[in-house]
Amino acid sequence: MKKGLGKGLNALITYSEASAADAARGDEEIFEVEISKVKPNQNQPRKHFEESNIEELAESIKEFGVIQPLIVKRSGDVYVIVAGERRWRASQKAELRRVPVIVREYSDMQTLEIALIENVQREDLNPIEEANCYKRLSVDFSLTQEEISKKVGKSRSHISNFIRLLKLDPKTQAYIVNGDLTMGHAKAVLSIDNKDIQNYFARKIVEEGLSVREAEEFVKKYGTPMSAEEKKDAPEPGSSPATSDKEDKKYLNFQMDLRGLLSTRVNIRDNRTGSGGGKIEINYFSEDDLARIIEIIKKSRM
Repeated sequence: MKKGLGKGLNALITYSEASAADAARGDEEIFEVEISKVKPNQNQPRKHFEESNIEELAESIKEFGVIQPLIVKRSGDVYVIVAGERRWRASQKAELRRVPVIVREYSDMQTLEIALIENVQREDLNPIEEANCYKRLSVDFSLTQEEISKKVGKSRSHISNFIRLLKLDPKTQAYIVNGDLTMGHAKAVLSIDNKDIQNYFARKIVEEGLSVREAEEFVKKYGTPMSAEEKKDAPEPGSSPATSDKEDKKYLNFQMDLRGLLSTRVNIRDNRTGSGGGKIEINYFSEDDLARIIEIIKKSRM
């Protein structure tokens, strides 16, 4: 049934060969052009294409042809893709010599905006690509999150949550692109400011296959600064200089430096006696993790 329907649709569409003059007019007529003259949009927001999906589409194109034309614009002697890069990639794999196109006149800014919004609306993007789309719409088009929300049909909180993903360490973003971390996992890791520590926790979440709830508990227990409850358990501050805001900030900086070096939770606690002494607490999660930390400390002494 599908085979017959596909061929029937294909038979209803007839393409005329495109001359440069006809194509340049931007008429809504469907033309066929040489695939070698069609080029991807360098500002295409979608960077990751699933090879298996391209292969499947290529097989369909071999049998039925390209049912939906590419939307392109003229740029000198070539046609720049505005919408339809996946079809173009699959057509290349199917070894087509010509592809159907509709030529439209768009400015560079219009081309970028259309590509961004089309990808978001079709949900073809991974979360990081989608986040970059929203950032581009904000920066290049000076749109507010409310305006972006209306253009792409997503809630303002949705826009805000995705843009926050760009605060993650690039290695952590890669886990999201590959589908190893979900938005829920990412939200848990975002509570950590230090990017090295972010990446450490992201890697542990992936390696141990933690659920979102488990990841939240994991980060809450080991990845966040000293909680209010922990501060209650600490010795009462005295009148020593160590209790001043300046000293507390200094200890916090030392603490974060050690967290970055050791990629684990570290707390520095002043003994509040005025002697300048205290203790350093280093958390580890397994014997292997302890061995890793010891090895880092040993190397730092060389």
